[in-house]
Amino acid sequence: MGRFESGNEEAVINFDPRTKLMLLLIINTVIISDSKSVIVSGLKISFVILVFFFLIDMKKIKMSVIYTVIYLLSAIGDHILMAGYINGISAGGLVLRIVVYLVERMLPNMMMAWFVLHTTKVSEFIAAMQKMHFPQTITIPFATIFRFFPTLKDEYSSIQDAMKMRNIRFGTGLVSGIEYRMVPLIVSVTKIGDELSAAAMTRGLTTDRRRTSYCKIGFYMQDYVAFMLAAASFMIFITGLIRG
Repeated sequence: MGRFESGNEEAVINFDPRTKLMLLLIINTVIISDSKSVIVSGLKISFVILVFFFLIDMKKIKMSVIYTVIYLLSAIGDHILMAGYINGISAGGLVLRIVVYLVERMLPNMMMAWFVLHTTKVSEFIAAMQKMHFPQTITIPFATIFRFFPTLKDEYSSIQDAMKMRNIRFGTGLVSGIEYRMVPLIVSVTKIGDELSAAAMTRGLTTDRRRTSYCKIGFYMQDYVAFMLAAASFMIFITGLIRG
């Protein structure tokens, strides 16, 4: 797969790609919810902690600590600013509350998506989508996304290294930053898109025939446990919405 392969990092507990996608969907649904019921709030906290343990499972200790600190600060700030909003708040405080509100809602979802992206190989993802009988019009764009972001990150790192060698920093000015960083990145994005399209055609992703795969995916004990807990969590979530 070369440099276009994502999911190179491994976790101790290895879930099936379908299990990861199901967990991602449920966690996003619950975290984004605006319900103030005690049941839903408790479920949100449980999922925030679950994402933390997923990062620990990948041995991303530093990232898990940063994630925890930022989330706690945003949650505390949201409650403080909400109290100020009730009693009257300035325009600047309102903007700040919107920011911390978005961080509180989006950070766990983004970290869960990062976990799925970095622990799932493209070949595993395609095999899972085929087993779920998804059409190629859905499978191919998502498979491209899996390859696109890691490759874009590598390209940006290369641009940063080139700028450091030329002693060009962000402090040199906005115009210089756009000229020396954004323009090469835009050119790289176009090149990456062409290369990924060619790679997809070479591997036969555009054919209508069913493709074979060397990846052996399937449900194991951890997947069944995750599905049962996810089903129970979703039922609790619906109950909390009805009562709230």
